[in-house]
Amino acid sequence: MIGLLEIRRRKVQFVLIALIVTLISYLVLMINGLGVGLNEQAGSALRNFNADAIAYSNRAGLSVIRSELSGDLVARIASESGAREAAPLGYVAANYQKKDGGIKSAAFLGFDPGTIAEPKVIAGRPLTSADSEAVLADKSFLRYANLNVGDKVTVSVRLVQKEYLIVGEIDEGSFFFQPSVYLLRTSWQELKYGASGTDQPAASVVLLKGKGIAGKSGEGWQAVSKSTAFANIEGVQGQQSTVQALRVFGYLIGGLVIGVFFYVLTLQKIGQIGVLKAVGASSFFVFRQVLIQVLCVSAIGVGIAVPLAWLTNNLLQRVPNPVPIAFTTGTFLTTSGLLVLMAAIGAAFSGRQVASVDPIIALGQQQ
Repeated sequence: MIGLLEIRRRKVQFVLIALIVTLISYLVLMINGLGVGLNEQAGSALRNFNADAIAYSNRAGLSVIRSELSGDLVARIASESGAREAAPLGYVAANYQKKDGGIKSAAFLGFDPGTIAEPKVIAGRPLTSADSEAVLADKSFLRYANLNVGDKVTVSVRLVQKEYLIVGEIDEGSFFFQPSVYLLRTSWQELKYGASGTDQPAASVVLLKGKGIAGKSGEGWQAVSKSTAFANIEGVQGQQSTVQALRVFGYLIGGLVIGVFFYVLTLQKIGQIGVLKAVGASSFFVFRQVLIQVLCVSAIGVGIAVPLAWLTNNLLQRVPNPVPIAFTTGTFLTTSGLLVLMAAIGAAFSGRQVASVDPIIALGQQQ
C-alpha cells in the first residue's frame, strides 16, 4: 500500500500527527469518563435499588427530598399499585465527621430488614431490627471518611448529634452526589424528624417490584420507572446536557483537526498526486491511500489514549477525594469508534482536493 509506505518513510511527521490524535482522544475519553462518573455519583444507589418502579408523593414533583409519605399512604401504595413486593424507604442528607475531624455529607437511607429495600452486605453483617444505633456504610463512604467496619461515626442533623456503629459494608453507590449509608427506618425517622411522634412521615418513597407499575398513580401518590426517577434527581439534567455538549464538541473538534492535518499533507503532495493520476491512478485510489493513513494514525492514537485514560482513572481513584471519573467497556468502545469515524469523515476534506487535482496542471506546477 502506497499510504502505509509513506507512513514508514515519513515517520516523524506521522508520529507528530498521531500524538495530536492521542491527546484529542485522551481529552474526549476523560470527558466521557467524567460524564459516567458524575452519573454514578448522582444516583448509582437509585439505579441499584431492587425495584422496577418508585412511588413518590404526588405533591413532591418526583423529588425524593420533598416527598413524604404517611404510614397509611405507604400501605395504600402497596395495595393499589398491584406490586408483587413493596418496601418503604426514607432519605435524609446529614453531615458526618471523618476520622481526621473533617465534616462531609452523606445520604442516609432508612429501610426495613427483610424487604427489597435492604442492601446486600459485602463485609461485616446485616442490620437486624435491634440495631437502632448501627448502620451499613457504602465502601466509598468508608474510604472518604477513613473508617472501617467496627468503627463509630458521628452524624449531625439539625441541632442533634448521634453516634452510630458501622456493622457492615455495602456496594450500593452514591445518592444525590453523596455516598450512601443505610440504617433502620425507625432510626431514620428519629434522625430526620427527632423524637418519635404519631404524625411523622413513614417514608420518602416506596420501592415497587412487578411489571407494568411505572406510570400508575392514585390519591396522593404516583409511580415512575427508575430511569425517570434518576432523570428527575436535582441537577442531573443540567449536568448531562453540559457533558453531552462537551462530548459533541470533542468529537467535532477531533475530526476537524485530523481532517485539517491531512488536508495540509495533501496540499503538499499535489505533484505526487498528479504523477499518480498521469500514470492511470484514479482519484478514488489516491483518496483510499489517504483514508488508510487517516484510519491507521487514528487507530494508533486511540489505542494509546485508551490505556492512558484507564491508568489515569486508576491513579485518581487512589487519592483521598477522587475526581468523579469512571469508565465502562461500552464507554471505551463507543468513544473509540466515534473518534475513528469522525477522523474518517474529516478525511473528506482531502478527498475533495484529490478529486480536483488535474494531472497536467499539477505536473506543470512541479516544473
